[in-house]
Amino acid sequence: MTKRQQSECFVHFDKSLCHGHATCVRACPTKALRMVEKRTIKIIGQCIGCGECIRVCSASAVSAAEAETAAIGRDHVAIALVSPVLYTQFPGVMPNDILMGLRQMGFRHTIDMSYFLEIFHYATEEFIQRNRESHKAPWPLISPVCPVVVRLIAFQFPSLIPHVLPVLRPVALMAREVKRRIIPHYRESGETVKLYYINPCPTKMAPHCSTSHIQTDIAEIALGINDVFPELTHQVEKIKESDAFSFEQTRFEYETCATGNASMWAMSGGEIAEMDFDRSLAVSGLEETVSYLQKIEMGLFQDIEYMEFRTCREGCLGGVLTAVDKYLAKSAAQKMVKRFGLGRRLTRENILRMYEKGNFQTGNSPAKLMNLYGNKKEALSIESMQEIEQIKELLRDTDCAACGAPDCHTFAEDIVRGTGKLEDCLWISAHSSSKNKTTKGGSAMTVNDLVEQFGLQVVAGNDGLQRQVEDGYCGDLLSEIMGNAPEGCVWMTIQGHQNIVAVALLRNMAAIIVTGGQTPDEETLEKANQEGIPILLWPESSYQLSGHLFSLGIGKPQGE
Repeated sequence: MTKRQQSECFVHFDKSLCHGHATCVRACPTKALRMVEKRTIKIIGQCIGCGECIRVCSASAVSAAEAETAAIGRDHVAIALVSPVLYTQFPGVMPNDILMGLRQMGFRHTIDMSYFLEIFHYATEEFIQRNRESHKAPWPLISPVCPVVVRLIAFQFPSLIPHVLPVLRPVALMAREVKRRIIPHYRESGETVKLYYINPCPTKMAPHCSTSHIQTDIAEIALGINDVFPELTHQVEKIKESDAFSFEQTRFEYETCATGNASMWAMSGGEIAEMDFDRSLAVSGLEETVSYLQKIEMGLFQDIEYMEFRTCREGCLGGVLTAVDKYLAKSAAQKMVKRFGLGRRLTRENILRMYEKGNFQTGNSPAKLMNLYGNKKEALSIESMQEIEQIKELLRDTDCAACGAPDCHTFAEDIVRGTGKLEDCLWISAHSSSKNKTTKGGSAMTVNDLVEQFGLQVVAGNDGLQRQVEDGYCGDLLSEIMGNAPEGCVWMTIQGHQNIVAVALLRNMAAIIVTGGQTPDEETLEKANQEGIPILLWPESSYQLSGHLFSLGIGKPQGE
């Protein structure tokens, strides 16, 4: 794995905010994340920029690797490349007012993508028509519009790389046009130019991670829609309240938005809706995308000519860097289509002349895509795969992620590759310790061990953190707890009144864990401090935490 691939190119992690729940580790589709030292997330594999780790982290410890907005246009010419998703974040606001608001923020040019969506539209129709007649293309062709899908294919489904439509993506067409026709004007005057990609998802790499082999003096910066949204909202409100603002005459027609087609593209199915062929299919959502790519790999859907994939639900409207609810955004997009209607600014004849000159071919061969995004892991031998299966037999197959890997199979592979140790499995470690120090549940963990392992918040009873945990119990009915809870257990409950301390003392419990995001009252905390009974907080359900504890051997009968 190269240093570039290990760096945080798309996302970064804040150790101080991490709760150690490892939900991001389990959610990663390429199994690229590992949790070490219970709070630090490391990227050891191929990150594809899907943003799932951002989506699932309840502590906001994961964020996109993007730039600040404060210095836009201060000492340079700022050019905004605008995704049509931005318009859907402002229901009832005209797109040109939004572009004007961006200019008030400091952008010299605001490039609307809809013009280039039309170009891509025509080029795709022409490619499919010609290959339909020649029978050269592998069916179905796969849309290249979502870069996460392309990276996912290169990493996990390399046999499908020839299926990716070899036509430049709309954003690539947009950037190329800006570099050809706008930037040279400012180079002549010696001004510095920076391109800002305003995205709904973290698919644009940080500058230090660029995969381009061509050196350029043009800075390309990624901004999330949620980054520009607060200031842009302020500027849009000022424009709505004043008649003094007017959209100045621009030099290029693609600096305005004139049709509703762009809003269609923000939604799942919008890319294929207006294309001139019937055998097409749209799929959205990461799990669904993986599932359908597996089906294509098995030889299904050969009767389909073109498949539109978006790893975000509802398409780009569901991107993790958007600012409003995806369904509200979808409603806004539908109303925008109704208001503007569907139409095209470009003629097919002009696009065909450009097509004949090869202006839309991507030039990314399957080999080049593999080099940019593909799997860099060293292939495992048959002996290594057999060793993985042998290691898995020693594990409990709970996929608890407490070891730092997303599941037991990946953990076993890490051991074989030399990046993990068998002792990192807490069940193995606890089981080994129980041979020397036996307790009722086979565990030799203390309350403090649980606090560190699962990121539990200690709110009372610090003096009892060294109590030994011998079992676990869930329940909220105090009479039932008093009659059945075992001694030395950790009690998981949603109750928060001071009677829970009395019950814990009665049953000689190790600790009380208040689950479900509940918080005990002050009297309860004071009583727990007096009696030395630790009270811990867990934000999720008792069911989830009890599963983790059981996977560590807490509560298991001897011999299991």
